[in-house]
Amino acid sequence: MKVVRILAATGCVLLAAGCGSGGKQAEQPPSPSVSATSASAASPAPPADKGPVCAGDSAAKGFHVLRGGFVKLPGGAGNVSYKVARSDGSARSAVLTNGTGLGSAEAGTQAWTVKPGQAVTVGGASFRVAQICTYRVVLTPKGQKNVTESPKPSSEATWPSLVDGRFRLRWHVPDNEYSGQYSAVVTEINPGPRADIGIASRDGGDAAYRDARVGDTLEFAGRLWKVADINVGDGTPAESSSHSGYVDLRLIGPAGG
Repeated sequence: MKVVRILAATGCVLLAAGCGSGGKQAEQPPSPSVSATSASAASPAPPADKGPVCAGDSAAKGFHVLRGGFVKLPGGAGNVSYKVARSDGSARSAVLTNGTGLGSAEAGTQAWTVKPGQAVTVGGASFRVAQICTYRVVLTPKGQKNVTESPKPSSEATWPSLVDGRFRLRWHVPDNEYSGQYSAVVTEINPGPRADIGIASRDGGDAAYRDARVGDTLEFAGRLWKVADINVGDGTPAESSSHSGYVDLRLIGPAGG
């Protein structure tokens, strides 16, 4: 997956570079050429997800496995990643794999197609698939009544400035919040419009949202965001043009669960 590869190469480096800085920085990775961007933009758009956005127990607590990302499970169970989202318009399922999801052919990779309420065993540990959304899967450890692994929202005092309730990500310029321990970057904007957004996080909340459209819900840093606007711009990187593209995210609230 292109976004995850970019995330691994740049996002984690960005987080490491900001350790101990105590504030926001905007270190800029190398920008792709306009011709390379145009070639990518020419690729056909995948069909929009048929919905529903979520299925299962909305109040369930557990581990949030974000779309395109992975989390480390307790008890030596290893990692689990959310690889593929599926829906027929009335029901929702997901493809989970072990490993980090950073490679397409990791040695010993297993895959599970799961539905809400289904049991799944990863690395010898048993979980219930409590909820499946376009942007996350919630796994509740079986046999545990008091599960507290849900993500904790970053402090409002350290959150990036919102303008009219929106958080703007400019194309190819990472927004780093080390107090919140995450890095968010728009790695691609294509006609449609649709955008690829990568998230790197120290708490295991990595994500790679490919082909996000206006109205889609995203999750990172323990909060839910709605894609409010996608501006394609003139196709040049934001650090070299004031007319480059951007993505506006509207804060919905805590991720819950």
